[in-house]
Amino acid sequence: MKRKKIVVMGGGTGTFTVLSGLKYHPVDLSAVVTIADNGGSTGVLRDELGVLPPGDIRQCLVALSAGDDVLRNLFNYRFHEGSLSGHNFGNLFLSALEKVSGGPLSAIREAHRILNVRGRVIPVSARATNLFAELEDGKVIEGEHAIDEPDGDRASIRRCFLSPPVSANPEAITAIEEADIVVLGPGDLFTSLIPVLLVEGIPQALANTKAKRLFILNLVTKYGQTESYTARMFCEAIAHAIAPAPLDVVLANTDVPPPEILARYEKARERVVEDDLVGTPYRVLRVPLLSDDFHEAPVGDPIRRSLLRHDPAKLAQAILGAVV
Repeated sequence: MKRKKIVVMGGGTGTFTVLSGLKYHPVDLSAVVTIADNGGSTGVLRDELGVLPPGDIRQCLVALSAGDDVLRNLFNYRFHEGSLSGHNFGNLFLSALEKVSGGPLSAIREAHRILNVRGRVIPVSARATNLFAELEDGKVIEGEHAIDEPDGDRASIRRCFLSPPVSANPEAITAIEEADIVVLGPGDLFTSLIPVLLVEGIPQALANTKAKRLFILNLVTKYGQTESYTARMFCEAIAHAIAPAPLDVVLANTDVPPPEILARYEKARERVVEDDLVGTPYRVLRVPLLSDDFHEAPVGDPIRRSLLRHDPAKLAQAILGAVV
């Protein structure tokens, strides 16, 4: 039987989770990854060295690595003392590799070999760019990190855009057009998913592909980004971003998180995404997808992380079952 070609689009822990589950199945995997990140260790290295943002790329490489646990743990190791505090070893490694190999794409190819990656990790563009968010009150927020971590209350996001505009990596276009399944998300809507879809050439590639376009609905809302969003609003935002391509399938979680975890989210003004997709044009598959593990940020990590995560194995089964 021909192996299905699956492209996962986005960045952050959501894409890592999807790849971590799918890699155990007989499929050809590619990750098309955002290049607009400017927070944490990635932001420092990008500003000081002028490299392609390494953080999301590094997470995908580790997810697909067939190397031993020591190598994967090394690439995920974050320093928490001294002048390197906050930096991730894998980010430092990829930045150095870009310098000695002659460019970001050659560095990623070398990293595939070093980490024995099963699949492909493809930056959506070979050039870094900056993400901007225009709010409903007309204010413009510059930078993925500032959008992701608001400094107090602010108006809701009207739209996002990239500056400078960047063209899609031809390898990303080819992967999307040749795919059987394109997976969007899960991940922060305006800082992980939309930045990939804003790259010139990506919406047209999604329109040209014969693949099923599948969106994994977020588990919870995000303060400063989607705090008032329902499932319908998430889907409408993705449908608008990929137009003229249709959104074929939506995966929605049915598991209910424990009350003590929900209370922590409520304190942060975040909540479980309300499923109001009945009567919408989307084909919705409702399945239990929640991980039993809750994720605290590691020591030395300055970025706020999600406690709730999708379960990689459950996600993989749901994705493959959704397009049979």
